[in-house]
Amino acid sequence: MKTVILTQYFPPEMGAAQNRIYSLARAFLRQGHDITVLTALPNYPTGEIFDDYKGLYKCRENIDGIEIIRSWLYIHESRNAASLALSYLTFALTAFNVGSREIDKADLLLWEYPPPFLGYTARKLAKKWNAKLATNIADLWTDALEEQKVLSAKFILDRISAFENKIMQDSTAITGQTEGVLADIKKRFPRLDPILWPNGADPDLFSPEEPSFKPQKRYRTEGKFVVGYSGLHGRNHNLRLVLDAAKLLQSKKDIVFMLCGDGFEKKSLIEYAKQNGLDNVQFHDPIPHAELPELLSLFGIGIVIHRNLPGLKVVRSAKLFELMSMEIPILHCAESEGAEIIRRANAGLVVSEEDPQKIADSILEMRNSQKLAEWGKNGRRHVIDHFDRDKISDDLVKKLEKTV
Repeated sequence: MKTVILTQYFPPEMGAAQNRIYSLARAFLRQGHDITVLTALPNYPTGEIFDDYKGLYKCRENIDGIEIIRSWLYIHESRNAASLALSYLTFALTAFNVGSREIDKADLLLWEYPPPFLGYTARKLAKKWNAKLATNIADLWTDALEEQKVLSAKFILDRISAFENKIMQDSTAITGQTEGVLADIKKRFPRLDPILWPNGADPDLFSPEEPSFKPQKRYRTEGKFVVGYSGLHGRNHNLRLVLDAAKLLQSKKDIVFMLCGDGFEKKSLIEYAKQNGLDNVQFHDPIPHAELPELLSLFGIGIVIHRNLPGLKVVRSAKLFELMSMEIPILHCAESEGAEIIRRANAGLVVSEEDPQKIADSILEMRNSQKLAEWGKNGRRHVIDHFDRDKISDDLVKKLEKTV
């Protein structure tokens, strides 16, 4: 079976979607299928085309046996709504131009939504190749844009909603990352049977390890209890709440906060920490995925956090599973599917309220708890049983084979 995955995001970029799609591509290869990924020149999350790809309109490469075809897109450092929309639109156009020229045929085209513009490209390419169309819905944009007040124009929201409905009707298979997204799809279209394609972790890569001397010295964590966060620093991640908790714990000299990653809010978070004299908070740049276990090994507990919005109750942070896989106890700040996983696995604590005092109190409770090791072991066991990324990917390939 010849499969094409159409996505704006793919390694060497770092992120949940990138890791999940890479794992699926590898699963297609393991099961003897021909796989091509049609994607953009890497630029995420820095908002700048990576050095090795600058000046290119298209390129072809191979990553771990996966054929990768890339096309240009517009990128602007401001990353405001207009520039993001232009980025999505230009990739949709160049992906069709490059894909239709570089790929002769396909049996299955799987594409990643959002952004919606790419759906038009997916439909046109699927028609050109006479391929079955599979749509992965990471989230439904109309709900998210309206709830987060990113977009209020009813006419535009109605058009996006109509497109979501149309693309779901045209798809042979629909996948989604969470139970909440699948429930919303089934509510709109009771006849559909969407497939759960959750995020997960690689238990072999993210295995428990004791922090070694070199990273402790490099990150200045010797003798410290590390409260760690690794991931995007975006508007929905509510990291200012973590800084407010750090402010309440400044007198606890053995506790240090490490925030690792990048995103639109990082500069303002660094400035906020400086303004409040938070010398117990460290900010670090993102590192390659393969090097992440060494960093995470420093964490005494791992924080998973997002805003308490109704639309985010379907969230399962990808970093949640990597932390659990390494036997790192979780402090989950917000109610969501991720919080329910922590409760079900008994892998840490949940703070439901956006309250820095309760977060600070929970950090102290966890630091002093005799259950730390138990929470960690429970978390890893739960990942191995339910969220092994390779097993998830292999299972999805088998389900998609039945649609062709």
